[in-house]
Amino acid sequence: MRIITTFVTLLMLGFLFFSCKGTKKTTEANQIVKPASDKISLYTLPSDSLKTDYFNIDSIAMKDQTLFVFITYSGGCGDVKFEMFYKPQFLTVMPHRNSLLLKLTDDDPCRELIQKKLTYDLSIFNAEAQSGGVVFNLDKYEFMYTISEE
Repeated sequence: MRIITTFVTLLMLGFLFFSCKGTKKTTEANQIVKPASDKISLYTLPSDSLKTDYFNIDSIAMKDQTLFVFITYSGGCGDVKFEMFYKPQFLTVMPHRNSLLLKLTDDDPCRELIQKKLTYDLSIFNAEAQSGGVVFNLDKYEFMYTISEE
């Protein structure tokens, strides 16, 4: 009986020592992962030539270098694709001005009301944002994007 107790004790000590050997050190704790944002493309044709399916922009928000667009559209059973374009307004006034155009390609015959948050990367406008800012027009919204030099 004493041999079995000694064997079980040694076995437990062996598990204790060898299990500590398998731990990993974390080098970057509490790292914040930024969500992937879509790119904004240049649109060179007249603004009224952009064909889109119907959607509604409920609200917009901006944080750091990301534009959040909250939209509502009908669908639910097909493929949808949102694309954001910018069209510079060539004026000699400061700050720079750009119209943003949002396009929905919707091959979806369903009528369910869908709400979605779209994210777009504003970093392509950083040079203008540092030199006085950029004013954007998106549907009924107008907002300014600036970066302060610190």
